[in-house]
Amino acid sequence: MGVRTGSARTIGRAAAARQSGKPIGFRKRALVLWAIATWLINGCATSPAERTGALAQRGGASVDRVLGAGFEHVVFSRNITANDTTLHIYFSGDGTPWIHRTQIAPDPTPRDPLELRLMLEDPAPSIYIGRPCYLGLAAAPGCKPALWSVGRYSEAVVDSMAAAVERVLDRSTATQIMLIGYSGGGVLAMLVANRVVRIGTVVTIAANLDTDAWTRLHDYSALSQSLNPAMIGSWREAMRQIHLVGEHDRNVPPTLVWNFASALPNAQVRVIPAFDHRCCWVDAWPTLLKTF
Repeated sequence: MGVRTGSARTIGRAAAARQSGKPIGFRKRALVLWAIATWLINGCATSPAERTGALAQRGGASVDRVLGAGFEHVVFSRNITANDTTLHIYFSGDGTPWIHRTQIAPDPTPRDPLELRLMLEDPAPSIYIGRPCYLGLAAAPGCKPALWSVGRYSEAVVDSMAAAVERVLDRSTATQIMLIGYSGGGVLAMLVANRVVRIGTVVTIAANLDTDAWTRLHDYSALSQSLNPAMIGSWREAMRQIHLVGEHDRNVPPTLVWNFASALPNAQVRVIPAFDHRCCWVDAWPTLLKTF
């Protein structure tokens, strides 16, 4: 297993400094102004799906739908041309599967889609593939709360995500394909990349790659209908793995990622200093992409 620390340390400190270098009072005022500006820009976009669509549109992405295995998937595309040799595919995190510990959310779509913001910072041809029942599709045929709660990484979800990726790749001439997943999207990225042979590299960001250990750590309900990457017996030898995690991530501590990757010969773990589960991936993303 390879480890790169020097460049990660420089990137992490630089990005964190940009976010935390101002006095706390200034940052609080800036956050309030940002929230007001976001509300004004979004206008009538009130649901998470509408806000995500508005963000994608402002970033120059087009929207489409593709059929997976039994589910439709919302797809955002950016910088796609007819002769692309490189393609980056993004998977979202779990979003909001629960309102609180005893009530499943009616719509799991992320309220602030960090993974879409990453895509919009990526200069390469890029595609964001939504998960089954996300992005306004919670009431679509076949959708049920289990698919974004205890079964969020189930065989049905993985099968449909893999089928959606295959359909996207059928339209592409790309030969250098990277699958990128944030948080729970990293779990799905690993499971899907193991099945789709055209994917050469999988990058996970702050991903709970041992889902049993993660639920025990936080005393969450067991993901009883989900696949756990830590229980997969074998991984494609040709699949290059890069696992990024923030030094200060309390949701997915670096030890969880290390423990998952320690026995995998094609895996690299990069612990990014000063980062946590959300800070400061978007700011650092264009620089991080150059290191893969």
